[in-house]
Amino acid sequence: MHHLYAHSANEEMGAATLLKNLEKSLEEVHTLFAWDISSLLRLRKEALDHIELIERRSVPDTELIRRMKLFVNIGFFELADQSSALTTLIDSSGVNWSEYAHHFRGLWEKLFESDLYEKLEQPMDLAAQKRFLREVYQEYIAENVFLHELYEEMHSQWVDDLDAAQMMTAKVLTSWKEGENTLVIPGLYKDEDDANFGPMLLRMYFQFAADSQDRIESKSKNWDADRIAKLDVILMKMCIAEWQGFDEIPVKVSLNEYLDLSKEYSTPKSSAFINGILDKIGTNLREEGLINKVGRGMID
Repeated sequence: MHHLYAHSANEEMGAATLLKNLEKSLEEVHTLFAWDISSLLRLRKEALDHIELIERRSVPDTELIRRMKLFVNIGFFELADQSSALTTLIDSSGVNWSEYAHHFRGLWEKLFESDLYEKLEQPMDLAAQKRFLREVYQEYIAENVFLHELYEEMHSQWVDDLDAAQMMTAKVLTSWKEGENTLVIPGLYKDEDDANFGPMLLRMYFQFAADSQDRIESKSKNWDADRIAKLDVILMKMCIAEWQGFDEIPVKVSLNEYLDLSKEYSTPKSSAFINGILDKIGTNLREEGLINKVGRGMID
């Protein structure tokens, strides 16, 4: 959607450039994931640094060290350290939190003093440790406004990619299993069809663009063309392309997806407008035999 919107402002941009930009932005999700999961791992580094400082004291506080090691010694962190795939991804993504050490130091201190941390004083099996880490991740990383703002400063599109990156981090936490010595580092796509979807949708968009434009204009004659949001037209064209070009995606699934996008990114009235126009276009396409669904796509 973002790339098609950019294209609408610069129609001289060729399809090949558009596809290359799309592929690059999808790769950026992996980079954001590297920053996201490494921010969780950074909490452990802060704990280790605190322990080292305490051990240097003339009379180390052994009880304080014991309590800190309850976090440091959670098995997930050791597996993360041993994962060459994760280490390589983080290193190749240029992750470096040193400039923001004060922020993570503060996060660690808040965590250590929290009621949540007290759970570590109780015996924990693997399931309990996973729940604890998920709670830590959710409260101190996933909902961290400072990190969200930082990501947006680093890359404007990351604000839209964050959900996908956080889902990948959650999958890594979920992959931690008893007796296994590796963590599963998720790929961006679940299968080849998933990987091909974005480029294919772009191709279908341009294949049906002229016809889609005519249909949208014919169904919106009572609307002032200058007042129709450019993004609304793009979303409708994408939906029409998905209806005609992806036989196994149900019509309602596509429609609901683009209505949701309009609610998030377009004007307050866009959803109702798009729904009304697409309902008429969908009826016409069915009557003309231009929507042919198979398999799961036949589900109403």
